[in-house]
Order: sequence, then structure tokens, then C-alpha cells
Amino acid sequence: MDKIPELSGTNLIEAAFLAQDQAVFVVGWQTRRIFAASEAVYRVFGWRPEDLRGCTTELLHVDDDSFRRFGEISERILESEKDTFHCSYRMRRRDGSTFDTENMIGIIRGEGDAPVAVVSVVYEISEGRSFKLPTEHNLEPSWFGDRLPGGIFQRVQRPDGSVVYNFIHNALAEQFGIDPGQGRVDSSVVLERIHPEDRERLIDSTERAQKNLSLLDIEVSAYTTSGELRCLRSISQPRRLDDGSTVWDGLILDLTEQRSAESRVQHLVMYDRVTGLPNVATFEERLQGAMTHALEQGSLLAVGALNVNRFYTVNESLGFKCGDDALRKVGDRLQSMLHGNDMVARYEGAEFLFLVQGLETWESIRGLGQEAATLFDVPLQLDDGTSLSVSVKVGLSVFPDDAETPDGLRRKADLALQRVRKDPDGRFEFYSEEMSRAVLDAVALEKDLKEAVHNGVIVPHYQPQFDTVSGSLRGMEVLARWPLIQGGMVSPGRFIPLAEETGLIHPLMEHLVEAVLGQVWRWRQEGLSVPPVAINVSAHQIRRQGFFDWLFERLAHYGLGIEVLTVEITESAFLLDFVHVRSILDSLAEKGVRLSIDDFGTGYSSLSYLSQLPFRELKIDRAFVSEVDLSRRQQAVVKGIIELARALELEVVAEGVETESQLSELNALGCDSVQGFYLGRPMDAAALTDLLRAMTSPES
Repeated sequence: MDKIPELSGTNLIEAAFLAQDQAVFVVGWQTRRIFAASEAVYRVFGWRPEDLRGCTTELLHVDDDSFRRFGEISERILESEKDTFHCSYRMRRRDGSTFDTENMIGIIRGEGDAPVAVVSVVYEISEGRSFKLPTEHNLEPSWFGDRLPGGIFQRVQRPDGSVVYNFIHNALAEQFGIDPGQGRVDSSVVLERIHPEDRERLIDSTERAQKNLSLLDIEVSAYTTSGELRCLRSISQPRRLDDGSTVWDGLILDLTEQRSAESRVQHLVMYDRVTGLPNVATFEERLQGAMTHALEQGSLLAVGALNVNRFYTVNESLGFKCGDDALRKVGDRLQSMLHGNDMVARYEGAEFLFLVQGLETWESIRGLGQEAATLFDVPLQLDDGTSLSVSVKVGLSVFPDDAETPDGLRRKADLALQRVRKDPDGRFEFYSEEMSRAVLDAVALEKDLKEAVHNGVIVPHYQPQFDTVSGSLRGMEVLARWPLIQGGMVSPGRFIPLAEETGLIHPLMEHLVEAVLGQVWRWRQEGLSVPPVAINVSAHQIRRQGFFDWLFERLAHYGLGIEVLTVEITESAFLLDFVHVRSILDSLAEKGVRLSIDDFGTGYSSLSYLSQLPFRELKIDRAFVSEVDLSRRQQAVVKGIIELARALELEVVAEGVETESQLSELNALGCDSVQGFYLGRPMDAAALTDLLRAMTSPES
């Protein structure tokens, strides 16, 4: 990402000349990415300035060719002619409509006078509003004077020392109640408008500039006719006339709004926009001072990281306005438990930080964790009257035991938070060294996983599925196995979630599917009878654009029909975006894809979704199978699932069958097929080949 260039004084003047109520952009020289945009951009283009930051200007042009040509023309002119130029161009608003514009372009130069960015001012030319820029690159002062957020002047100091103002722009004179005619006789009419504290400084600076003809650039405060105090920047370059007089051709810029905006920007830099709480940078700055004080006092200091559970549901159900209000109420609630120099900050999303000082014992810190976690047992009351129940998780780190820097304390509190978020029953957690070791292990595992995926080390194994009555091979499920050089396997429970979290699930899935399809093709070449192969497709894959197109292309490559595959989907794949996922599954079903819902019964909403989705198979999770032969309750649950499946015309597969009695009970309940260690463990392609040959042989 480009860095925003430092603007020189000249650049600031240039921007001030042109900005006023027009759309202004600061754009990277080569990347054409937008560093900043003025508020008027919203009026002209329909884009909020913050939405455009980091984007290229391509979305402002009518098409790709227009974007390319504008860049070529601008670069050629600015490199070969002068630092500014203007042109007429047709541009595009956010809603897709196009309109005519006049564009004023100027270079911003950095070290070595090299161009680093451009200022682009866009004037909208619409019906009833015409505007033409001068045709020369060197624009006349009178043209600037009509558009300045200030004005221009000419100050003359005669050889006898008397000072007069030959010219004061009318708008400037009007605003500050200065009679231009009187100014041509007596300069005191100007000095009278300057704040008393700034007059002497202005006079001294002017005298120094007069002696060596140096640029005079000074900020002063001045009173308007209404008594309002405005912040003005006066920039003028003196020159000597033959008669000994000194003439300042000057520019006055009204910086009042700019200084106010800078103050607001400073607030935005230090505070969160939504909640008004300090942000992370401010939190760490304050934390540094608190740590120093804790060392001096010999006391403990706690840093907490608090997360609101499932906060996305608030935005989805109540809207972002209520969501923002809820975040403010969370911040207020947190502040209510703090005292003195303690502090609450917003980190990101629905996560907050808090700092508590002056703690004497570990018991008091533990009490703090309990208090923060139970603080939200009482619902929040939103501004619109909504009563909102939320729950939170809290992670805590302690100074000086856990870390010696603000960043370290914050990170370790966050590690504790991540640990407790994985515990359904936990409410708060303290940092421990074990957490850091776990993170290091995860980092190492991610590195090894990347190499394993890249080198094709992770391979498919196949767990056979058998007909409950006949014992014939009905299908097989593909399972990812990561063998280690030193022997053994990496548990899928470790690397599959990591693959999903890091995005490695996409290349891993493609590698596994490619290997499976190639193997099915080879089995068929041998004349073996191959039942459908079930592949597990995660939520990440379903939402990934083009995955199923790629799958169909690979099937065609091997000359295989869609009937060779069963696509297994867990409930989590459609919980968060049911409508979108349903449309995808409906489309797949229309193309003949056999869909199976995996781990049925372990989620919260399977029953409500089952009748709406085009599944052809249901897999009963091993949790219900493990005691189906021992517990009447489990028998009743499994029987109910099978009867539901029958009513919906779904085939039923039971997972995790490990004993003969389980198999017998499932057969009695009417389950179609089973898989599990009792009948067949997951096996590699070679072992499954032997099984297929045995199943295909005439004797079988």
C-alpha cells in the first residue's frame, strides 16, 4: 500500500486554491490509488471518501479504456510540460450515471523532486451549471481570487517606511470589514482586525522578510465583521522595486475549518468513531504510563480483553444502527466497574480492552475477571427501547508477571480470550505460558501444513460403507490423512480446522479430489465395480465461487459422470447464509449431484432445514450410534431419525459402528447402510483396491 506523501507548503496552497466545495482527490502517481478525498466527493460522485481510500480511480471512469487513456494523457503532460494541466472528461458516479467534468491536475513532488502523487480537482458540469477553466497552464490571480477560501492582496512598503495595501480582494475585505480604498492610504485598517496577541508577531515577521526578501508564511487570528475569530494563513513573497519599495504579492487562506477538521482528525486518531472510547494506540500509550506507575508502587495491573459472543446476530437481526448503539452500551457498562485512572478501549469488532490499576492481590484480580464476566447478566437497554441480552467472554493478563510491554500484555490477554472462547462453559480465563506454547505449536503446524499441501503429502483414505442387510459395499467416504515421515499420522482434528482458518482448505481439497477422481478412473480401467465416493465439502468450499464448476470440469477430464460422487455437507455450511446456500444446493441437485447431510442431529436447526434442502441421504452421527444397543433413549432417537428420513424419502447411513450388537440394532431399526471400525477401517487406495477386487470377483 502506498504511503500518503508529505505535502509541501506549495502543495497545500494548491489544494486550498482548488478545494472549496469541489471534489478533490490525492492519488498515487503510478498506482493511481486514492490516498484521500474531500467531503464534496460524496455530493459529486456518490461515494463516501472513506469508501474510496485505497481504491484505484478506475471506478470513477466510464470504462476501462477511459481509465487507461486518462492515465496515459495525464502522465505524458505532467512529465513533459508543467506541473499542472486541465481537461474536460466524462466520468461515472456510484449509481452508474455519467456526467461531464472539468479536471484540474497538479503534481505533488517528494524527495529529489520526483513525482509521488497528484492532486485532482473535479468540477461537475451539469444542466444549468457551466464552468470553464482558463486555457493557459499559468492561471491568473484574478481567477484564483474568485474561488479562494480567503483571498489575495498586495502590500507595499514605501522607501519612507509607510505601508499601504494596493489591493485587497473584495470578498476578503467584505468578510473582515476592511475598506479597500482606505487600505490604499492606511495599513492600520488591516492590523486592527488582527488579534492583539498576533499583531507584534506579524509585524516582526514582516520586517525580517523585508530585509532578506524571504517568503513570509504565517498564521494569525483575525476578527470578522460579526466578531467571529478566524484562523488565517498569510503567504506572500516580497520583491524589491527600483524606487526601493518592497511589494508583497500575497495570499490569505482561511484555515478555520481545516484546523477544526484537524482537531477532529486528531480525535479520530485517538478514539473509536462508534463508541467514542480510546482506540488501541491510545490504550497502549496510557498502559505504558500505568506500567511505570505500577512498578513504582509495587502493585499489580490487569489488562482485560472482552468479547461479546455472537455479536453478528445483533447486526443481522436489529440492524447496524442498533448494533452500534449496543457497542456503546457495552462500553458504558464496562466503564461502570472501573475507577480512577482505569480505562476502557474498543479494540475491533465486538472486542474491548480494559485496564485496571492498583491491584494488590491475585484474589482481587480473579474477582475482577468474575465481575467483568457477570457484568452483562443484566440486559442492555438500547436507545430505541430494545432490551438486549448479551453474554461475554473475558481474557486477562497481569503485569509484571505476564509481559513487560503494552503490546505483550494486550496480546496475552487476547490469547486468554481466545482460549476461553473455545470453552462453551467458561466465562473468563487468565493467561498462562501453555497458551504461548500452543500458539507456537500452531504456527509450526501451519508452516508444516503449507509444505504438506504444496508437496501433496496429505492423501485420501477411504472408509467403506456397507449395506446393513446384505453386507455389500454401498459406498465409501474420503478422509484426509497426513502421514509423518517418522511414522504415525497428524490428527485431522488438528489440521483440518487450521486449513479452513488459513485458506489452505482450498488447495488441499482440490488435491484430494484430483487424487480421488484419478483413482476412480484407474479402478474403472481395471474393470472394478466402484460405488459412489463421498467427499466432504466445507462451508468455505460451498461459498467459494467456481469450486463446483472446477469439480465438473475435472469429472469431464476423467470421463466420469456425477454419479461417481456423493457430496457430504455439514449443517454449519448453511446455518449463516441459508438462502444463498440453498440456491447453490438446488442448482447442484438439478445437475444430478447426490447430496448427503453429514453429522445429522449435532447442530441446532437440522430439522427445520432438512425438508427445504434437496438432500438424498442422511448420515446419523456416531454420538447417537455409540449406545444404540444399550440405551432405550438412544434407540428412540435413532428410530425417530430413521422414520423422519423415510418420510422425506432419504437413505440413511449410520457412522461409527464398532460392534456387532450396534450393527444388529441398526438393522432392526431399518438403517440402510453403515460405516465404522467393526466392518472396515479407513484404508489407503491399495488396500481398497484389494477389497474392490474381492467384491467384484465371481466368487463374491
